[in-house]
Amino acid sequence: MSRYLRLAAMPIAAALGTLPAVSHADDRALRGSAIAAERCGKCHAVGVTDASPHKITPPLRDLGTRFPVEMLVEALASGSIGGHDEMPQFDLGRDGVEALVAYIDSLTPAGPHYLKPKP
Repeated sequence: MSRYLRLAAMPIAAALGTLPAVSHADDRALRGSAIAAERCGKCHAVGVTDASPHKITPPLRDLGTRFPVEMLVEALASGSIGGHDEMPQFDLGRDGVEALVAYIDSLTPAGPHYLKPKP
């Protein structure tokens, strides 16, 4: 299965409980895709080709081209991210933030840079 097709299927697989066996790094991205669908999908495009429902919000796949992905970890963890007034504050915890950032990084067309296997 192609990388993009696998990523596009992640939120659906997570919702259906049909998650494939994946490496720890892929597991973080998979958990991040579920977080993205639940917490971000009302405003942001969370997939590989979809459009953002809220026109002023960038697709998650574009965030890696706008910011160093590693900076998103601290910004999300501190709640200091938001380009518009409607951006809600939420606490994902460190693991949730890292999972979401791993998913965002996995959407980068050139391949993930942040996403590294943890021991």
